[in-house]
Amino acid sequence: MSRVASSPSLLGGLRVLDLTTVEGHTCGRILASMGAEVIKVEPPGGEGGRGYLPAMESPDDSRWWAENLGKKSVTLNLAVAEGRALLDRLLPDADVFVHSFTRPTLERLGLDHDELTRRYPRLIQAAITPFGLDGPYSGYEATDLTIQAMGGHMYVTGDADRSPVRVGLPVAHRHGGAEAAAAITVAYYERQVSGLGQTIDVSMQECVIWTMLNTTMTWELTGRDELRGGAVRRERSSKIYTRLIWHCQDGLVHFVPVGGGGGKSRVKSWNRLVDWMEAEGFGAAILRAKDWNGEHQHDISQKEYDALSARIQEFLMTHTVAELYDRAVTDGLLLAPVASVPDILESRQLRDRGFFETVADPQLAQPVTVPGAFARFTHTPLTAPTRAPRVGENNTEIYCNALGMAETELDSLASTGVI
Repeated sequence: MSRVASSPSLLGGLRVLDLTTVEGHTCGRILASMGAEVIKVEPPGGEGGRGYLPAMESPDDSRWWAENLGKKSVTLNLAVAEGRALLDRLLPDADVFVHSFTRPTLERLGLDHDELTRRYPRLIQAAITPFGLDGPYSGYEATDLTIQAMGGHMYVTGDADRSPVRVGLPVAHRHGGAEAAAAITVAYYERQVSGLGQTIDVSMQECVIWTMLNTTMTWELTGRDELRGGAVRRERSSKIYTRLIWHCQDGLVHFVPVGGGGGKSRVKSWNRLVDWMEAEGFGAAILRAKDWNGEHQHDISQKEYDALSARIQEFLMTHTVAELYDRAVTDGLLLAPVASVPDILESRQLRDRGFFETVADPQLAQPVTVPGAFARFTHTPLTAPTRAPRVGENNTEIYCNALGMAETELDSLASTGVI
């Protein structure tokens, strides 16, 4: 299936002014992939998160580049009146205005949502902020780490006998951006009916909580808080700690051979594993000492489980990840690789589906491989990504060609720090 956008694209003709910082970059990235014209509005000299291209020596460089693929860039200094006036000239032709300003910053810049709605009734406005635009925390800035902590992610991440840890990627920022993009498409559809825009208030804290739907229910129904479970976890209905992540010859696999529920599938998986272990000389009396996945599975003692898992671990260490996974697919073992990024890039499944795209950038030594379409559409495929823009790369296109500004005016604004 082709991934190059044809006409019409999903959001072809939609113009988005993207004033987000790292909290909301993903939003514009998603909208651009659906065919929208996304104009990144950043301060003169560029947004602080840009880093040090072309070397990409810092992880922050690659993050900015990856999250801003497919966008255009204009510079505009909102700290001065002339810059805010210039934004006013851009807004009439915009369909969407998305930002990550907290309430105090909006007030300082004179960007009142109600006033913008009065002046531009068709404008869809979206705010992606740590805690939303109202409430006692509406004025607080926060890092992704803080939002993960206050959204509950950290409490359930890591090992139970250690302090909580953050998820390794900026999931709060990316969930906030993704949820905002989804909300904008819904508001755009609604505008087709009503003719009116609306304001979208996205709290990243609330987005994180949404990813943990069952945790609130568990507390309400049972009075139990979810437990952290890293490589080892104690299930709610179990008295023992069971292993989730196992070492093998060249990597790690996720496997719950006993003690994790699963019904008939778990029983089948266990029986096939025992047959395989015995066939390769790893049989032991403990493997068939009791019905480990039957009606008495919750009566297993920690001592019994530890002895059983030690034997399983010995066996797994004699095989590679690929060997274990191939056998899992053939025999129905409930086992899966713990994939690294190189593993993902070499995945047969993803390569056969043509998931990855390559993006060329003259500032980089070679094309970069990036994730492709997040969904596939039969009639309106997503737009293939293009490189992230240089600082102010589209100033002339937007200010002169679209707004009719003279080159001399553009030069004057640049010399005075407005753009």
